[in-house]
Amino acid sequence: MRFEFEHLGTPTPFELTEGQHLLGGGPEDQVHLEGLPPGLLTLRIESQRLMVQAVRSFTVNAVRVLPGVSRLVVPGEVLGLPDGMCLRVLAEPSAPERGVGTVAVLKGLLTDAESRPSRAASLTCLTGLDVGRCHALAEATTDIGRGDGVALRLRDRSVSRLHARIRREGQGFMLEDLGTPNGVLLNGVRLEAPGLLADGDVVELGRSLLRFQAAFDEAPEGGGPVLPVPPDDGGPGTLLPPGHEPRGPRSEAWLVAVGAVLALVGLLLTYVLTTAE
Repeated sequence: MRFEFEHLGTPTPFELTEGQHLLGGGPEDQVHLEGLPPGLLTLRIESQRLMVQAVRSFTVNAVRVLPGVSRLVVPGEVLGLPDGMCLRVLAEPSAPERGVGTVAVLKGLLTDAESRPSRAASLTCLTGLDVGRCHALAEATTDIGRGDGVALRLRDRSVSRLHARIRREGQGFMLEDLGTPNGVLLNGVRLEAPGLLADGDVVELGRSLLRFQAAFDEAPEGGGPVLPVPPDDGGPGTLLPPGHEPRGPRSEAWLVAVGAVLALVGLLLTYVLTTAE
């Protein structure tokens, strides 16, 4: 797993393998970083999942984590450390897809770019007994607490039986405190009225931290206002987004011709390879 430690504006990248690592400024620390207190952080990496625990409070994306609390940290999040220092968890570089010859070309033609799967909005537990658990927000309302009748039940004694509610409103989700003594914190700030959730927001209930992940559904590039395109017969226009012009017979015939040529090239290559053997 890849990290970047920053002190006085100077970044220091490093990598850690799976296992448990002690990070700090002391001589006994496995990861020695000047300027940090000795034995500050314990990093535990298992199956590319990072759990962080500290002997003193720290922040993750500006949200405070108490000492001794083990917190799940995902790539892209930043740990705030003493004296303005920080530790970034870097995302692993994605391996580019490597195509071979005609097979890659035909695969590109047959792949529909608009058929990519969508991802539902969800909450992921970052601390406590339910750490790593992911709950999809599929219903119109999702009640959260430690009672038996809630949709998302947390094993946390500091959480009320019916603690918070998330409501779907259009394409967004609203977080609401249900009048609990401990309250609900959104990104470290106590929620006084229902608030709209944004991707990456951290919800705090008792000693439990939950990370909100917004729904993901890729739209075609060139989004914007929908413009009318007049049809050939002079009838009412068809609404199409900018840059998406209607295909006429010529464009379709051209695509068919290109597909036929590529298919023929593939057959010829296959014939050459088989005869060469």
